[in-house]
Amino acid sequence: MGAAGRFVGEDGLRSLTRPERLAALTRLRVVLIGWVVLYHLELVLHALSGVPVVGAVVLKGYLGVDGFFVLSGFALFLGYRHRPPTGWGGWAEFARRRAERIFPLHLLSLALLAALVGIGVAAGVAVNDPQRFGPWEFATQALLVHAWETTSTHAWNYPSWALSAIWAGYLVFPLLLWPLLRARPGSCWLLVLGALAGLAVLSGLRPGVQLNHTLHLGLLRFALDFVLGLALARLVTARAVDPRRAVLGAALLPLGLAGGQDVLVVAGMAALVARLGMEAPGRTPPTDLMWRLGEASFGVYLCWIFVEAALVLALRAAAPDPAMRILLMGAGLAATLALGWAAWRWVETPAARWLKGAPRAA
Repeated sequence: MGAAGRFVGEDGLRSLTRPERLAALTRLRVVLIGWVVLYHLELVLHALSGVPVVGAVVLKGYLGVDGFFVLSGFALFLGYRHRPPTGWGGWAEFARRRAERIFPLHLLSLALLAALVGIGVAAGVAVNDPQRFGPWEFATQALLVHAWETTSTHAWNYPSWALSAIWAGYLVFPLLLWPLLRARPGSCWLLVLGALAGLAVLSGLRPGVQLNHTLHLGLLRFALDFVLGLALARLVTARAVDPRRAVLGAALLPLGLAGGQDVLVVAGMAALVARLGMEAPGRTPPTDLMWRLGEASFGVYLCWIFVEAALVLALRAAAPDPAMRILLMGAGLAATLALGWAAWRWVETPAARWLKGAPRAA
């Protein structure tokens, strides 16, 4: 049987010394981050207002963040199920490694944004909503606690609210992993259903918003998605998910988009993650462009703010026609992907390697 037909089972990968990394899930990150970026581009450019179907799909791009949240839980379970962090020391080591991965690029992008705002103010450039750039917002964002109900202002590098939520998930993940490793499939299915039910309730709180909660209730949104991903990973590794039913479940994604139901879209994305997560990992890391951009998705997300600033300045200088707005959308997407790749290649990866090799205090 070929690699495409092998499933990740409880014993199939126990001999691997490196965490399980599935290329298909990494490539899925490109689709998710592209969807999120197109959503933000449309909010700035209004390029697709004359294309109802495409515009409706793009304006649901905030759900790509939910896909990342589900994928985070799923991937963490795969990566640590055979080497769970134990005790205070294990938790501290896990948190340190996660911090080494996310904080260098996050802090650098925040510092660069602060420098650009300062230069713009000194040059007399009008800053939209200057109250967004206050010291309290800067401090909470630097510490990645701004999605923890600490502020109601979308400030500075505002997309990083999702990173703040993920950081909270990293901190509690070791506590969730141990009971999940011992959970029976029936209990995990209850977790899946409970998470989806919670998302349905959350999406009904404000019908016009559905699941697009960020600074307020965004942490709850993340928690439900994260638990959904964790439970599905446990079920997949226990071979308790039928691959054909997972494919059918993924069909909920287009159905949810057609009906405008966020929870169905998330359920479809979760089923897609589960199905892709059944594939056995390759023996060597891939090198194709989709995989590289998937690895760079964190950088893409953090670099969007700089492309947005450039587009806002361009729109102030001229009023482009509809065709030009579509061209600007394509250019904005390409620029964001390129900046994100550069940030991953020359900042995120080298910084993580340097911190990993730095001497530790006794």
